[in-house]
Amino acid sequence: MFLWRQLRLVATWRRTALAMLVVAVTSLCYAYYIYLNARLPFQLPSIRSEECILNRRELARWVMRVQRQVETVAVGGVMAPSLPQELRAIARELDPRIATDTTATPPPRSGSVCPEEYHKDVDTTWYRNFVQAPCDHAPPFREVVTVLLSTKGWAKGRVATVLYNIRKYYDVNVVVLTYGATSSGGGAAPPPATLGVGVSVQASSADTLASSAINKAVAKVKTPFVLVSDSLTHFSGDLCSLERLVRVLEKEGEAAAAGGSYRTLDGTWQHGCLQRRMENYQLAYVSGYEHSRHDCMFCDDILGPLVARTAVLHNVTLRESLEGPAMMRDWFVNLRLAGTLTLVCPDVMFFVDTAPTMGRRAWQEVASRWAVQSVWPHDGDKLEFSCGELKMECVNIMTLVSSFLVPPCCRQALRHELGFVQECAEELGLYVELQSGSLLGAVKTDGILPWDFDMDMMADCKEQEVWMKKGTECLSRKGCSSIHMDGNYWMTKCNVSFVDIGCRPDRRKYLPQEYCGVPTRVNYSGRMVNVPPNPALVARNHYGPNYLRHEVHWRYKDTGPWNHCLAPGFHACMENFPSDGNLRFMNFDRQLDGL
Repeated sequence: MFLWRQLRLVATWRRTALAMLVVAVTSLCYAYYIYLNARLPFQLPSIRSEECILNRRELARWVMRVQRQVETVAVGGVMAPSLPQELRAIARELDPRIATDTTATPPPRSGSVCPEEYHKDVDTTWYRNFVQAPCDHAPPFREVVTVLLSTKGWAKGRVATVLYNIRKYYDVNVVVLTYGATSSGGGAAPPPATLGVGVSVQASSADTLASSAINKAVAKVKTPFVLVSDSLTHFSGDLCSLERLVRVLEKEGEAAAAGGSYRTLDGTWQHGCLQRRMENYQLAYVSGYEHSRHDCMFCDDILGPLVARTAVLHNVTLRESLEGPAMMRDWFVNLRLAGTLTLVCPDVMFFVDTAPTMGRRAWQEVASRWAVQSVWPHDGDKLEFSCGELKMECVNIMTLVSSFLVPPCCRQALRHELGFVQECAEELGLYVELQSGSLLGAVKTDGILPWDFDMDMMADCKEQEVWMKKGTECLSRKGCSSIHMDGNYWMTKCNVSFVDIGCRPDRRKYLPQEYCGVPTRVNYSGRMVNVPPNPALVARNHYGPNYLRHEVHWRYKDTGPWNHCLAPGFHACMENFPSDGNLRFMNFDRQLDGL
């Protein structure tokens, strides 16, 4: 009896365990199903700041108040004294870089460095007319700035040269980051006895990425500012005033970093200030500046060595999967999304080995991180990356378009599968034309609407029977499955998209008789396709007033033209784009205002 009870207990335990296993497997399968249906074509980068404008509604009320004042002036009223100040305040809220010197934040009365004075015509040889005034409030400079030198790949002796010349001008703490010995002797830590007081070494293995080593070193920095460089070859305090960079950072409370110009080993000088534009899966750089203050250029990206706020480096760390120029390009994007500013003061010059350059592989790392397919480097030709290179999958596009524009490579896939219907029509001698949202895209954006996920075609009802038999067989050979939905409406589902196909009597009869044999066609995302005789007339009558304006797909329509973005601040959020016009949806090189 006892044995029988034991066997029954074992059987019960096994059934319970089996049931629990079934539940666990079912839960995992369901979770995976949910993931498959919720994932996007790309991994959304973490956005540190939702938007530069903290409160759009408050800004809108501000603008309307100013607009009412302007209307009062227009009809003969007196301009309120506050109007210019309000306009300037709105401009500053939109872009802090464009505020004039008179409205800039006044410098602190007691900063970390002594103030600067300008004495005209004092020195016409070296032009040292800007001088640092004496003061008694500035702390020792070693309490203000720490120097981090990342020495990966440095030749033997370079560390000693740079250290000697920095310490010649500045009594600061220097941390030398080394990465194991190289065949030339570079990268290995110098003997401790040769370093001097205030110089320390953080040794890492040769395969440690510079980003990881720098983050580790920054975490231990106690000073409010840190000079970071991996490219110094020499240093001259006569040509490179670190106090100047600190002074500017303290004047510009929203600035995270200030860099200088640089001179390479071949004598080439560059200011190193870049402007950047990242929008609609595109990333472009141009060398130059639009705004300046304190005789420094406002920049989106800095090419040379820089002084950064230590607190910012703590909060916006370097991405530890990158190093070199790609690491810095990525970091500056993160800085901008965090709502900070960066500057270059070109009168501060660093000596470096070479100008930072990036090949296709390095740009691909940045492009993959930020889901951009087209890159315009400031010093090279345009680069294009495919979905595969960026590890993008054109999945769940129907979900994607509730917040984001469709990636170009996925729009190409949609267009390719629409071509299957065209090819079958040509093979069978049948007529098809665009309709509904696809026709609207032809009129408004010269191709697929960037927020559309299905294609719409219209056939001639007299040919519908042929379509339902031979047309569906043709599409099946191309990997598409067709379903009869209702009446004269059917759908074909391909790998990425589905195409809705309906029918109506041939509309070519509305063309003049001599033109009936030549249907109206448009270049639709790179390939010609038939459309109604006057596509815009049909689109306007179908969608009604304001059909040229944009709005989110009807499945996701809530309030306003676009929905609030799932990841505010991401470059493909539809709410970042105007609800009128098509230029902003084009490639940068086709837009009137260039970069």
